[in-house]
Amino acid sequence: MLSSLSPARRRPWFRQLSREQISALLAAWIGYMLDGFDFVLLTYVLSDISDEFDVSLATASTLLVATFGSRWLGGAIFGSIADRYGRKSAMVGSIMLYSAGTFLCGLAWSFAAIFFFRLIVGIGMAGEYSASSTYAVESWPQHLKNKASAFLITGFAVGGLVAAQVYAPVVEHFGWRALFFLGILPVFVAVYIRRSAPESPEWEAATEDSSPEHRFSALALFGRRRLPVTLTLIVVVFLAFCTNWPVSGLMPSYLESIGYDRGTSGNIMFYAGLGTVIGTAASGFVGDRFGTARTYAGTLFVSLAFLFPVFAVGADNTVMLIVLLFCFMGTNFGISGLLPKYLYDFFDARTRASGMGTVYNIGAVGGGVAPWFGAVLGDSWGLGTAMTALTAFGVVTLVLLVALDVPGRLLRRQAVQDGPGPHGLSESPAAASVRGSVEADNR
Repeated sequence: MLSSLSPARRRPWFRQLSREQISALLAAWIGYMLDGFDFVLLTYVLSDISDEFDVSLATASTLLVATFGSRWLGGAIFGSIADRYGRKSAMVGSIMLYSAGTFLCGLAWSFAAIFFFRLIVGIGMAGEYSASSTYAVESWPQHLKNKASAFLITGFAVGGLVAAQVYAPVVEHFGWRALFFLGILPVFVAVYIRRSAPESPEWEAATEDSSPEHRFSALALFGRRRLPVTLTLIVVVFLAFCTNWPVSGLMPSYLESIGYDRGTSGNIMFYAGLGTVIGTAASGFVGDRFGTARTYAGTLFVSLAFLFPVFAVGADNTVMLIVLLFCFMGTNFGISGLLPKYLYDFFDARTRASGMGTVYNIGAVGGGVAPWFGAVLGDSWGLGTAMTALTAFGVVTLVLLVALDVPGRLLRRQAVQDGPGPHGLSESPAAASVRGSVEADNR
């Protein structure tokens, strides 16, 4: 096996990367880390916001819906900017926007005001994901792209770890608003990206041909030719969020409901986040070895073995709860590190940021709907039962879609019927090799 590899491929994987490729991933990672920091902070202060503005927890949970609900717009806008003007410009603009929205949340004078500011945050976060995920995966060699995808997503989990540590001391000494004032920090990341990060080589190569037939609009994703694949990928992403966010979004509230104080809840969530980081990083190695789709579906299915025991352990067995939650988050949320690579394979470089950004951020509404629906069901079922049912449904349905390669089958069928063309379908000469990798991935 080793003898069939080129001399460069025989070296350790980290020695196969250039300084520019490492810098590209680092720039995207820092932006995504601060993205995760901001979003996870919101899940910790839902109860505080509920008390401050005299609304129910279910109503306060609509802030998650607001953050996710506006992402479709951010994905389309910043994805198009990234495809037209470059990945760096889109990353900088989106980071500046969500940083401003987060800061304004700390100044909110009513629930309606903070809801509006979360809409702004959602648009910026969507743009940041669209640009950074495309940028990171494009910048690394083909045989290492699962690692690039996974390492990028660890940034979101690390942001959650940081949020878990600063949450209790900041809120206890300065109040929940002070957390959002930290939202100004990503501005400095935007300056770093603008000055230091290289542009995506795949994007630069693809845009050398500026002929009219190579121009692309995100609206083409919803044309007759592309619509079946687009809708199926949106469903995949929606379900992916439904597998992650009932637990991630409501676990702090659940822990408080069974008797844990803020400090202990923060510590438990820290270890859960650590499981996510380790699981996400590991997913890149396993994905490069066994294939993106196979690894993604298989690991999600394994996570069910840890889901049910998590809610069977009460507050009298904290150590066991931590171990189970660590394993669940590692196999459930952690495997989402492969989602950017999974989506990457369905678009070519001319359409990738628009395609990934639009599909991902429309589907990401599931990350807001699932916790909100879980909070509503929790009023009658109990939070633990609601989170278990929603997560199990999302996992089983998503595993079937990915394992049966439903999006890939639709893509290949449409390609056979219509042939290649400038409609965002991944069938350009460059994209044909990408389609081949999808087929190989699922064999």
